[in-house]
Amino acid sequence: MSLKEPLLKMSKSHVDPRSRILLNDSSETIQMKIRAALTDSVEGISYSPTNRPGVSNLLTLRACMDENAISEEQIAMESQALSMRAFKEEVATTIIKGIRDIKVKYDYYIHPTRKQYLLDVAALGNHKARLMAEETMAQVRDMVGTGPL
Repeated sequence: MSLKEPLLKMSKSHVDPRSRILLNDSSETIQMKIRAALTDSVEGISYSPTNRPGVSNLLTLRACMDENAISEEQIAMESQALSMRAFKEEVATTIIKGIRDIKVKYDYYIHPTRKQYLLDVAALGNHKARLMAEETMAQVRDMVGTGPL
């Protein structure tokens, strides 16, 4: 869900770039976005999507990125005594660690020296998609009785 409007989904099209985490965001940017995430003034950490959507959103993000695969409720119980600031730091650290391998691969492939490789992969995908589409369209033409073009 959006970091700025927790009842909305996280989206690249949202006008505020602080509303989402991108896989190529730097660690500092992720920390800044999580620190600025909308929460509430209720003391403690608890999971209640209806009553505490912002905090629940952060709990869900942490649960999804946590290598121990524990639930939002378990994380809330473990984090109850934390201040919101400390909890947000914990969430940011978990996200950064969770996407580290993806970022390494992204940085590897996006490097300018690998531009031709990416163009080749895109061309191969284009070729495969065209073959599949031609086969599908041949079946459609056969079914509607128009035959091959």
